[in-house]
Amino acid sequence: MGIIIRQSFKASLSNYIGVIIGFASLIYFFPKFFTPSELGAIRLLIELGAIIGSFGLFGTTYSINRFFPYFKKPPHHNGFFFWVFAIPLCGFALISFNYLLFEYDFIKLFKSKDAHLIEQIYPMLIFLILGVMGQMVLESANANHGRIAVPNFLREIMIRSVLLASAGLFYFKYISFDMACWLVAIAYLMAFVGNLIYLRTLTPINIKPDFKFLKENPSIKKDGIQFTAWLFISSAAALFISKVDFLMVSATKSLSDTAIYSIGFYIAVLIEIPKRNISQIATPIIAEHAKNKNLSGLSTLYKQMASTQFLIGSLLFLLLWTNADTLFDFMPNGDFYRSGKSVIFIIGSAKVLEMIFAPVSPIINNSPFYFWNFITAIFSIISAVSLNYWLIPQYGINGAAIATLITSFVMYGLSALVVQIYWKINPFNKTQIISLILLTIGIAISMIPLNAIGNFWGNSLKSIAIILLFIMAIYKTSVSPEVKSGLQKIFKR
Repeated sequence: MGIIIRQSFKASLSNYIGVIIGFASLIYFFPKFFTPSELGAIRLLIELGAIIGSFGLFGTTYSINRFFPYFKKPPHHNGFFFWVFAIPLCGFALISFNYLLFEYDFIKLFKSKDAHLIEQIYPMLIFLILGVMGQMVLESANANHGRIAVPNFLREIMIRSVLLASAGLFYFKYISFDMACWLVAIAYLMAFVGNLIYLRTLTPINIKPDFKFLKENPSIKKDGIQFTAWLFISSAAALFISKVDFLMVSATKSLSDTAIYSIGFYIAVLIEIPKRNISQIATPIIAEHAKNKNLSGLSTLYKQMASTQFLIGSLLFLLLWTNADTLFDFMPNGDFYRSGKSVIFIIGSAKVLEMIFAPVSPIINNSPFYFWNFITAIFSIISAVSLNYWLIPQYGINGAAIATLITSFVMYGLSALVVQIYWKINPFNKTQIISLILLTIGIAISMIPLNAIGNFWGNSLKSIAIILLFIMAIYKTSVSPEVKSGLQKIFKR
């Protein structure tokens, strides 16, 4: 776990800068530069690119993490990169065929009053999908070479900077809304190319297949086909579950509602930024433990990741929730977007839950019972679609957030149960009780009325109290030795 934390801290600089850019864009610039409907269209474009692109990958990102240890043999890794590129290219060809075939049916899915904006974003969607697919595949390849800093820079800083620049150019009438959407697609294509160039500096990229290696290792071939087939459905389903709320809000309400929901949702999603860093480094290590059947090491890593991420996630959740009104006060047209405040609390709760159970997915993916991800995904899809269909008409965007929270509980709960049954390991330990107590106290602090001194100063005082509470707990208890060590190094520097 120590190496994971160290590598995570090294990659965090890009994430912190990216957070600043993304946060400023989300809270101030995008609401100022776009109308709610235009912002909703931009968000829908990006979410569709992520969903459809994930489907086209056929589980390649998971396959890279699982099978690279078996192919790993410098310089050409037994033809591994042929499969890394060939499978997504087949997926992209299938997507492109359906993209051309079902354009009219796609536009009909959304409200007629927003149809003109849907038509505007449709042409660049296919290029965005290509960029998303390439970026995701090459990020996984780079992570398996122990490098995440440059991919993080491309994703967190470069893409967000291009998106912000395109919004500014549109606002000052240098470009049209169409061109702003094209720049969204171009940003992801740039990340794709940048990751490819960086991977080439780490290892030769030989796309010649090595059929002899597969012939000599028939078990890898058989397992690879089965694994990819299962993950083709389950990985796409997992992303669909995480995005179905956006799609159903857009389809049943309006793009303005999508914009409100996206603001609240992406404020809450800031909670999981540390999880992304830790997971990028941890997934290859989990794959190595699974390959060697090192259950002791896997169990220790599982508990440490869950405890560390629960602690960090709880603190970030409290800070975001405590300062929600301050954010809306600062935001242009903030009173309009304030109706998404409850979304921050509900989705934030879901993200804290995910922080605890985040390791279960890579553990299952790298185990002999990976097919359970497919079964879990089916249950979760049924839960997500039915709950959104039932709750959105009654509670609007809050209904979509509640559906996401319940679906997260179903999906991660089932996955954790599978890991417990098969490998007898779970993410829980006594130190998490301390984090739960801190979370409870923090929520109570956030509810203290200090309106007399204004939202900004009152929320700032509560935030300082929460931060001091967590720092004191980290130093005085065993809640997370890894976080304590990381803080000590930062303070020393």
